[in-house]
Amino acid sequence: MKEILHRLCADKGISGSEDEMRGIIRELAGDIAGVRSLPLGSIAAEMGDPDAKKHIMLDAHIDRIGLIVTYIDDEGFIKAEPVGGIDLRTLAGNVVTVYGKEELTGVICTVPPHLSRDNKALTREAVWIDTALPVRQVRELVQQGDSVLVCSAYTELLGNKISCSALDNRAGCAVLIRCMQLLRDKELPCRLSVVFSSQEETHESGAETAAFILRPDEAVVIDAGYGRQQGVPKEKSGKLGSGSIISIAPSLSRGVTDKLIALARELNMASAYEVCGGKTGTNADKISVSAGGVRTGCISFPDKNMHTQTEMVSLDDLEKLSQLLALYVLEGGASHA
Repeated sequence: MKEILHRLCADKGISGSEDEMRGIIRELAGDIAGVRSLPLGSIAAEMGDPDAKKHIMLDAHIDRIGLIVTYIDDEGFIKAEPVGGIDLRTLAGNVVTVYGKEELTGVICTVPPHLSRDNKALTREAVWIDTALPVRQVRELVQQGDSVLVCSAYTELLGNKISCSALDNRAGCAVLIRCMQLLRDKELPCRLSVVFSSQEETHESGAETAAFILRPDEAVVIDAGYGRQQGVPKEKSGKLGSGSIISIAPSLSRGVTDKLIALARELNMASAYEVCGGKTGTNADKISVSAGGVRTGCISFPDKNMHTQTEMVSLDDLEKLSQLLALYVLEGGASHA
């Protein structure tokens, strides 16, 4: 799991620019199953009996949050705006990489606290990057639409935990790869489509269109959930090491949800629950209403500091979640949903 996750988190793959990430997924998943590309950039890996009565889809998104270049002023400062829900409170003063014709290192500009009147977080319209290069050179190397990432180190922590950016949702992708490894030599009672979907952080369009093309009977979405820490409500979060957070919502299939709960108990996973009064804010919302409708569940791994460059997850949680999903598939999914 550690090797898979390290490989996946090393790629930029901002939403809408997932080309390199698709190559990594094709390599990792292609060693286990046949893979194909879908029109909006998602990757589908097929396992099991293609003629089986039950068709199950597992989904995790491959894209990550970041920034996009929108303008270069006459002094060479680069204006950028968020792609996805990046935490603007953490941006000021950070080192970034600008992916232009060459990779450039820059710093997000910040007003010294001595001169700031309000000390508020940056706004979407006030993100400027300084590469220390003259304007002519900046304009030769950078153009509107180029991607920008905040620099982050892949750090191994005590307690079998990892901290870095993009764990939402590269950790979910690692779970799916590991699940496929666990199922590699098994006789599956169903057709299985494992989808690594694009553009979740912006429109959830990769998963929606994948479900329309594949037409599964039911689906389980794997994403990042809130890790329990100071300031995060207990009823909306899971403790790192608990194994998973299972979503319960009117937009989800109760049958699929109950099956996930039962399997978590069978595996002695002390799962937390996130109860939503409406939608889940994940790909599950779009998958469930795709085509004629798909019975859908959603399960997450606890993730501290979400949407920052220092997210934190437990490798133990990811391994447990892989085992749960593998068992879900081997038992043919939900008996009724």
